[in-house]
Amino acid sequence: MWRAISLLCCYCTSLPLWADCRNDVDPAELKAKRPLVSYIEFQQENVFDLNEPGVFWLHRFANRTHIITTEQTIRDDLLFLQDAPLNLAELAETERLLRSRRYLRDARVEVVQYCAASNSVTVRVTTWDNWSLLPKIDFSSEGGDTKYSLGVAEDNLLGSGNQIQLDYSKDSERSGYLLSFASPNIFGSHWNTLLSYADNSDGENYRFAVQRPFYRLDSNWAFNADLLKNKEQVTDYLLSETVNEYNRTRHQFDASAGFKLALRGHTIQRLNIGMQLEDVDFNELDSTVLSLPEQRNLSYLYLEYQLLQDDFYKLFNINQFNRVEDINAGWQLRLRLGFLQPWLGADEDGLRLEAEVSKAWQLNNRTWLFSELAYQQLDWQQRKQELWHLGLQLNHQLNARNSLVGSISAERGRNLFADEALYLGGDSGLRAFPLYYQRGDNRMVATAEYRHYTDWNLWQIFDVGFAAFGDVGRSWGGRSAEDLAALNGKVGIDDEILFGLGVGIRLLSSHSSRGTMIHLDLTRPISDNPDLGSWQWRVTAKRRF
Repeated sequence: MWRAISLLCCYCTSLPLWADCRNDVDPAELKAKRPLVSYIEFQQENVFDLNEPGVFWLHRFANRTHIITTEQTIRDDLLFLQDAPLNLAELAETERLLRSRRYLRDARVEVVQYCAASNSVTVRVTTWDNWSLLPKIDFSSEGGDTKYSLGVAEDNLLGSGNQIQLDYSKDSERSGYLLSFASPNIFGSHWNTLLSYADNSDGENYRFAVQRPFYRLDSNWAFNADLLKNKEQVTDYLLSETVNEYNRTRHQFDASAGFKLALRGHTIQRLNIGMQLEDVDFNELDSTVLSLPEQRNLSYLYLEYQLLQDDFYKLFNINQFNRVEDINAGWQLRLRLGFLQPWLGADEDGLRLEAEVSKAWQLNNRTWLFSELAYQQLDWQQRKQELWHLGLQLNHQLNARNSLVGSISAERGRNLFADEALYLGGDSGLRAFPLYYQRGDNRMVATAEYRHYTDWNLWQIFDVGFAAFGDVGRSWGGRSAEDLAALNGKVGIDDEILFGLGVGIRLLSSHSSRGTMIHLDLTRPISDNPDLGSWQWRVTAKRRF
């Protein structure tokens, strides 16, 4: 009896407090009052919404067999704390971080209740899972070149966010097995790791990396250690035909430490100090007909300056469709100055310079311009190597279902290594042409594309879109391109500017952790090469429209 009376008294005394709580919250009021986060509630949604029309046994089976991301895994990624003052920017940054995890389809972090009496808030973290157990079947065929990969990948092992993968792959240059494990946030420490081993037809590869990145905008420090061995068969192509082959083995180790220099408003400045050991060797094969590229050791120490402006937008239909894309429109700058060191193994003293800058502009409510500029320079063995890159992309939304996209990508190289030529065709631009069609030290591609985003959804598995496009471009220059043209006996064929047209279907795997978008394109190259057909089907899997 006394227990019942006590509970009744507690309930009655708490009524005024609950009565002073409300769900309609004004962000400006929250910024002014700076309340405490009194409680964080979690709401984890399964892969499929079984209340949507068209649900059948496959969706119910998927939900029953899928292990939902655990609350602890979600909590480990939070950038704010309970019983700490509310910072709306931290909530927005947490939302972006969660959305970047491939095992989550979407995330929302929001204040759902404000209590004036205690000046406190309740924050709700809602996440929507992706299907993460993937029988991995990747396939592409273009220009007579077929690539495929078979295996299994789990991107959210037991709901922990850890990834494991085992597969067999084959492409035009190699075949082999791969086993890898990755953890994006080890026990909530914000350290991540990657372990991988591959046994390929042209050699074994392995990689071990451990990293603590600048996981939030105002992180004070970062660390990185990355050990890599990559042995592969390199094929020189021209007009998509093999003309020369050799083996390349790269040993690389990168270690660095980073520090926050300053935080002023929405601008962050950072400094990285590190070293990179890089040794590249080459070996002949029976099919080697040209002299091997020169072996090189480019080990160096470096200083790297970074500047980052925090100006994020939630956008749609930029590089994907029917999902949120977190785009930073602020200035992003990276400048690295490296000094080759013989005591680290470098062939001789030298200078290495890398610079990158990117920015996005909102021209009006429907139009965005994205830009990037990069420069690399290597002064080594009495020669100067340079590579410029310029990228521009203009997105104009005609309406919610249609958009126009234009892009230009241009590279200007000088004295590039023979094994790092710039190819054009297929995935590297000019979608109507086969892979590795043109090559050189310079490359330019311009694209105009019309996109249509439908509300069609095939079995809640694939979102459907359509595209019509035209590409124009060329890759040229470099002594190696002239040598290869003489070898395959096709001097003068398609060595000028190339044009291609196409239409296609886009199938976005909307509930998969890989977010793969299947491209089914019917293309026509404008060519004087008699070996190319007038129309050809092209099937690829990408992560962009």
